[in-house]
Amino acid sequence: MVRVFLALGGSLVVAAQVAVTVATSVSFVNDCTYDISLYDNNATETITVGGSTSRELADGFSGMFRNGSSTEATLAEFAISGGKAWYAISAVPPGAGNCTSYADCASVSGKTGFNVPLAITPNVGSTSVNTECAAVACASADCSDAYLYPTDSSKLRNCPDSLSIEVAFCPDGSSNSTTSTTTSTLTTVSTEAPATTTTAPVTTTAAPIATTAAPVATTAAPVATTAAPVATPSTPESTTAAPVASDADYSVGVVATDTTSSTGTASTSSTTSSASTTSSSTTKTTSSGSTGDFSSASISSSFVYSGTNAGSATGTYGKVTAMSSCSTEDVSVADPVGPMSEEVTMVFRGPMNIYNIAVFSGSSGSDWSKVSSYDASAGTQENMVFMNNLNIDYTGADSSPQGYSTVDGSGTATESTVFGGTLADASDASVTGGGPCVSTGCEVNIMTSTNCADEDGCVGYYDDMGFHGWDGGMKMFVTKVQMPTGSTVNLPAIWMLNAQVVRASQYGCNCRGSGSVGGCGELDVAEVIETNTAQDKVSTHYYFYDGSVSPGGDNYAARPTDSVVTYVTIYDNSGEGVVKIIEIGGDDFDFSVDSISADTVSTWLSASVENLLS
Repeated sequence: MVRVFLALGGSLVVAAQVAVTVATSVSFVNDCTYDISLYDNNATETITVGGSTSRELADGFSGMFRNGSSTEATLAEFAISGGKAWYAISAVPPGAGNCTSYADCASVSGKTGFNVPLAITPNVGSTSVNTECAAVACASADCSDAYLYPTDSSKLRNCPDSLSIEVAFCPDGSSNSTTSTTTSTLTTVSTEAPATTTTAPVTTTAAPIATTAAPVATTAAPVATTAAPVATPSTPESTTAAPVASDADYSVGVVATDTTSSTGTASTSSTTSSASTTSSSTTKTTSSGSTGDFSSASISSSFVYSGTNAGSATGTYGKVTAMSSCSTEDVSVADPVGPMSEEVTMVFRGPMNIYNIAVFSGSSGSDWSKVSSYDASAGTQENMVFMNNLNIDYTGADSSPQGYSTVDGSGTATESTVFGGTLADASDASVTGGGPCVSTGCEVNIMTSTNCADEDGCVGYYDDMGFHGWDGGMKMFVTKVQMPTGSTVNLPAIWMLNAQVVRASQYGCNCRGSGSVGGCGELDVAEVIETNTAQDKVSTHYYFYDGSVSPGGDNYAARPTDSVVTYVTIYDNSGEGVVKIIEIGGDDFDFSVDSISADTVSTWLSASVENLLS
């Protein structure tokens, strides 16, 4: 469950651009009169009375530690980024949503966010530090040093990442714990979050850095379907998506399955043991996992947005706070990839065959881990739900039209349903305003399987069909598709939106705006546009803020009408900001891998741009 929200915006602090190689050493001391079960969303380690243990948090780490696996717990949260160690204590009651005070959060949640006194103390010594490098302590549920509601950002502290930090449970012997503790052993300890940033935090575009609950699976098993994609000259390989670990943590909008062993050394007072599923190789997440290297894949076409065109410019958009009145609140964003560093969704419009989708989350210089996947031939989807905008309430209720999609995208399902792989063209183009499947091709969009209500809520407006998108400034979407010729409108497209857009109303009140004014963001990955009368090419555009940047590229690549292609869309905010779209062959990517090698990502990002416009 997300407690504290940090957005790490690239253009705010120049010093944050400096590469960091030193890990931050964090020690955990148990001054309580009972054992502490140190939990980090992946594993539990027992710290006996008077004992201690430690962790080495590498640059890019973003996560939390607490006593026990219950969500009702005091959190010690850390993000190591840009040469600094950012830290905070959180006592926000779980499940409180977008509350703005402790009293409001406690009333909405009916739970507590405190279970043990906690102190975080940097070991400053003789080092000259800023005033923000200071100790924080919390001895009660409404303590003044802790985050008491999600945007309580004045409680955030930071120190040089070279300083060691101590986390003390029951500092000075205080032990007014509100819950009992249990003893268990360390299975695996994650020391690196699946997505990283390299810049200083701002609070207005907050991305979560800590979580305390695993994503909740859909309540009903996916409905099996016999619908298959239309046969194509290139038959998609049969793969089975790697299952998401049941205890995986929800971090920066995605499920992290990485269980890399901690580099920290536990003291003799701690009980430790290695998990049986931990891989002996640093390139694998489990004993059966695999890392793919696709550096040699032939790039047939590409397009890149960089610097200010990628979003590296401070801007604002109107976050929707109420649907009935379409009330908005200005939000300022400063990130190298703009507002698309926030949670996003991907949208598909027919006529189209979708064979595979995989979403990866990464960090600079490391392999990128798969966090979500879809396989049409196997009939599987992991940490992914298919939605559309046909869940319309004609009673006039204040709600979003988002709902579960049926197998073909033509209607609304009552539960999460495995998508069949095919989106049809418009059924009757003569109907004005008929919407998807009628006057335009059928549409679906994908979200993670975590409902907003199952976490600390989502940014902006959402109702009971609101789901989290994929968050963070370093993420990748790989899609294997074909765009066969339709019989009516024949304008297939793949595009991405800030997830707030679909949680409100994609074609109504939302934070996107209209036309060139992009607001919270839209990236067209491969769209057949009306001005292309031959309908034989795809275009890309990136709209955000006031629309004054990112010209995009009309008809930059050939449309895959008779062949299957794989589009790779990469967001990288580790430097000046890069958003890159790459087209490779339909069989050039293995969707069964658990991660993509760092060399592949580096090769793709540095490859020269080749398209019909160059």
